[in-house]
Amino acid sequence: MKPFSETASDARAKASELAEKTAENARLTAEAAKARIQDGYGRARAVTEDFAAKASEQASVAREAAGEVYEKGKVQAKRANSKLKDAAEKQPMALVAGAIAIGALLGSLLPKSGSGGRKGD
Repeated sequence: MKPFSETASDARAKASELAEKTAENARLTAEAAKARIQDGYGRARAVTEDFAAKASEQASVAREAAGEVYEKGKVQAKRANSKLKDAAEKQPMALVAGAIAIGALLGSLLPKSGSGGRKGD
């Protein structure tokens, strides 16, 4: 049988070795977790940047389309205004007749009252 001092010394050495192995395992686990977190962060950042770039591109396309529609609308409004002015100058009576016809149409669409439009009769 070994003396007590040798047994204690062996136990201390084994405990120290076990503590070192545990510390090394903890360090390796922490490094692996750090690497996974960094990888996940990098992928999330790449996806976010890609999404932002696509959204910006789509917004730019929408702005261009809206500008084109606005310009076409302006041209059509000017053309319609010009045609209306030409018609008023060349055929003023036709324009008056058209206005009367539109007024009569709108008047016919109004609800008819049974008492001649007066309340209390």
